[in-house]
Amino acid sequence: MRFTTLIPLLSLTPAVYSWGELGHRTVAYLASKHFTRDASELVNTLLANDQGWDISDGAIWADAIRHRNGYTHTGEWHYIDALDDPPNYCNVTYTRDCKSGPGCIVDAIANFTSRINNPHLDLVQQKEALMFIIHFIGDIHQPLHTEHLSRGGNGIKVCFDAHCGERENLHGVWDRAIPHKRRALSAAESDKVILKAAAAAWAEELYLREEKRAAQCDDVETAQMCALEWASEANAWVCGFVLEKGQAWLEGNDLGGEYFEGAGPIVDELVGKAGLRLGNWLNALAAERAAAETMLVQDGERSEV
Repeated sequence: MRFTTLIPLLSLTPAVYSWGELGHRTVAYLASKHFTRDASELVNTLLANDQGWDISDGAIWADAIRHRNGYTHTGEWHYIDALDDPPNYCNVTYTRDCKSGPGCIVDAIANFTSRINNPHLDLVQQKEALMFIIHFIGDIHQPLHTEHLSRGGNGIKVCFDAHCGERENLHGVWDRAIPHKRRALSAAESDKVILKAAAAAWAEELYLREEKRAAQCDDVETAQMCALEWASEANAWVCGFVLEKGQAWLEGNDLGGEYFEGAGPIVDELVGKAGLRLGNWLNALAAERAAAETMLVQDGERSEV
């Protein structure tokens, strides 16, 4: 698997975002509501720049740069292609589904988790690792980022609220159309100020109604195992709802009605889990970093005695 030293940060430009820009910003804002003081300090320190970014801007960076020179190899880190058979059965198997060489989102989460606190990396590299983690923990909770069939639904042409045609596909409906309609936004809404406000409001609602439970599998030392568990949970929804009625039904019906009504609560649940788990993940990394810094200070004090 090729993880290279990444080139300096690039400014954001319009792109097609997985979970949509709205979803990724919401995951990030929700995570920040769970932060410890150490986690807030870690994120604020690494994301500090002269562009006035907040954590939600960092959340969409990985999609904004994936087609830029020096970053094109990162595209396959956004998903894992489960070679299952929906709607008959769904499952994710690491050895079967994570391609050797480029890797997959499970590998990427494990790798960038290890890079955030790596003292041999400079702050730019640690910053990029953080932004990849924020984005990928969002991605892995989108069911079609865990499915091989029709390129994760990109090849399934559908209609949503009478919008049909070559550019409407099932993956895009889950990335953007369903979340936007869920939040009373037009599918074409792209204004950053409006999307950030909508994401902040959505995050607040999810935070107020969620159970304040510990996230399952939040040990950063077993990052690959945790990521595979999250991917398997998201993939179960491919058979459980996303492709449950089969490709022919999806292509023959407008998904903006009954299908949307069923999908909305699922999107809320998955975005909510992604935000909670990301918050716990960064809390754990911040605690690890603070402990290492404390130890360095103590070692320095001993050496002066």
